[in-house]
Amino acid sequence: MAPGLGARSIAGRTRSRKLLVGANALLLARVRQGGAALSDQTLEKLYIDGCSRQVDETTGTRVFHVTTPHALTQASGYLKYVRGIQQEAVFFRGQRRLYKGLAPALFRGVSNPKTQSDRIGAINTCCRLIAKANPIFDKVPPAAHEPLMQHYGLNTSWIDLVDNVWVALWFACHRALVSGTHDRFLHFERRNPADESVPFAFILLVAADTVPSDPFIPGLWRGSRTELVDLRVAAPSLFLRPHAQHGVLFRMRAKGDMRPLDYNAQTADIIRIDLRNALAWLGDGDMLNTHAIFPPPFYDHGYGFLLDTPVQANEIVGCIQHVGT
Repeated sequence: MAPGLGARSIAGRTRSRKLLVGANALLLARVRQGGAALSDQTLEKLYIDGCSRQVDETTGTRVFHVTTPHALTQASGYLKYVRGIQQEAVFFRGQRRLYKGLAPALFRGVSNPKTQSDRIGAINTCCRLIAKANPIFDKVPPAAHEPLMQHYGLNTSWIDLVDNVWVALWFACHRALVSGTHDRFLHFERRNPADESVPFAFILLVAADTVPSDPFIPGLWRGSRTELVDLRVAAPSLFLRPHAQHGVLFRMRAKGDMRPLDYNAQTADIIRIDLRNALAWLGDGDMLNTHAIFPPPFYDHGYGFLLDTPVQANEIVGCIQHVGT
């Protein structure tokens, strides 16, 4: 290397970094003053080393592609910061591919208010019967019963999210496989980049209102657009799975006679990672394997109670799933 070349290179990187820091600081100032455009509330104008705005080749969707763990943390943290000013929180949903929308399982295939109402009635009845059979549900607010059932396999009007970007990355790096009547048996396999037609991991950043519920219910927030339940607060850790996964759930609020069938309007942005990188970042630690993310009934006593509850499974509400670990 020629004398002085390293010093000039370091100086150049230092000047570039100062420019990026200055640009980001100006953007954040505009956000806090309320003068930023809507695009500024996404990752559109943010400058981060190790990431770039790209178009996903498979879907044509604009994504924020990150190549380092620091870039992943900074990008997700930025949206949490700016959305918090608007009384919104940003949570994560890991996916192995991008889909056209963000529809809850209960509403898939629904096209009219009558069908939606019938399905909501079916899940309400199912949750009521399960709660009646298990006294532990007396410790869980009724508003959290349905989202808790979603976590253990039933089809509901809620969408699963997590409040930990590494748990989201775990879901994006694993393939869920089901078998049996009403998909009763579920297990996860670690994805292999060599076998994937879409060798990426995706993390959706989903915004939800953080207006406390009225009347106050621990772990529940109800804003003008969304409802949010944090099961780490609303349910005791006797139900271990949502605590292990840092699990929160949200749904959009009804407008008129019908709740929206697709919640994709709350997707604030999308982060994409090369699958090989994502797998390397996760590693093989005991806190990030199926046994830890989906604790078996020996540890998750609430899960054991649910498995022992005689619930009439059907194609609408599904069933409490047996997870292989």
